[in-house]
Amino acid sequence: MSKSEFDVIVLGAGPAGAIAATALAQKKRRVLLLERAKFPRKVPCGGWLTGLAEPFLAELGLNTKKILAKPFRDVTFHSPDFEKSSAPKLDRDFGFIIDRAAFDSALVDLAKKAGAVFKSEHEVSDVKLNESGVEVVQRGGTSNSARLLVLATGRSAAWLDTVGVSRGRGDATILNAQVEAAMPKKSAPKQPHVSVVLGLDGGASFGLIGLTKDRIVINVNWRGEPDAVVRNLIQLCRSAHAAGIVPMDLSDLAVSAPVIKSPAALALDMDTHVGKHALVVGDAGGFVSAASNEGIYPAMWSAKIAAEVIHNSLDSTYVQDELMQFNSMWRMAMADHLRSPHTDVRFLLPLIFSNQPMADRMGAAFFFGENI
Repeated sequence: MSKSEFDVIVLGAGPAGAIAATALAQKKRRVLLLERAKFPRKVPCGGWLTGLAEPFLAELGLNTKKILAKPFRDVTFHSPDFEKSSAPKLDRDFGFIIDRAAFDSALVDLAKKAGAVFKSEHEVSDVKLNESGVEVVQRGGTSNSARLLVLATGRSAAWLDTVGVSRGRGDATILNAQVEAAMPKKSAPKQPHVSVVLGLDGGASFGLIGLTKDRIVINVNWRGEPDAVVRNLIQLCRSAHAAGIVPMDLSDLAVSAPVIKSPAALALDMDTHVGKHALVVGDAGGFVSAASNEGIYPAMWSAKIAAEVIHNSLDSTYVQDELMQFNSMWRMAMADHLRSPHTDVRFLLPLIFSNQPMADRMGAAFFFGENI
């Protein structure tokens, strides 16, 4: 058996891929991290990260004080007409407003520091499976071999079929549209603030408005008809401005906002995340919170579990059997975080706006994946 060039090749250098590469490289595994885009690159993203991520990233060696510099504790829930509101109160940071391009670059730097080889602008043209491992061919004909593969290709389902993994149902559970703009200096808040507009469709669809000293972000997370996403984003921009939540009307920008399909909680419906010589993590595997559509933390979490499984598998005589442990390990750890709260949100809305303990519980469910 010929020796592979690497122990593991990771496809995709987003949060999932970078964390998988970091965790494996820290265990002295030979890792190649491939990314088709040029870094730093812009990624459509709500721009926030749950507070659960800080100890997680610190444990891996990231300077969280530098990259997670904008924690927010100022959160308000609103009704769609902004006539009702409540402010959940928890004794911890709800999360962090992040610059996604800078955040992803910091994670890649962490992987490189750990010893992973990183190559950007390397688009993969073919993935070949054989008995001893995988061969990844890039555009132009260059190739690399490894014993195992991690698919962290984001929302794309690229190469899942090749390794024998299916997403099953193809419909997105959440559709997202977003606009952002620079914050006028005279209107800049002293502290980051997040507004969550609940019940946009009378049910589980919601809007999220993030305000920092330099940026305004408004997005709609929609569970209904695709044609209604942009229309509701336009209306949310107008209503938020009229209510004084944001200092400017972004509805003109919202008209041309792209609609993105999110595989929220799709992981729970997939039969397996284990392919031949491969594991699927991050958005590619549907590791996105259904309650908030926040995918960065679940992506990194799934990748860390995958790295542990892969590390053990590489030392095993029965590699494929060891890889199968990933299916049970992530479910035991992550299932509750990924699924929607165990209550119909429509019936909770009146209580959220009139009962402080219920507002607090909704805050914990939305930002930390806890059960209401």
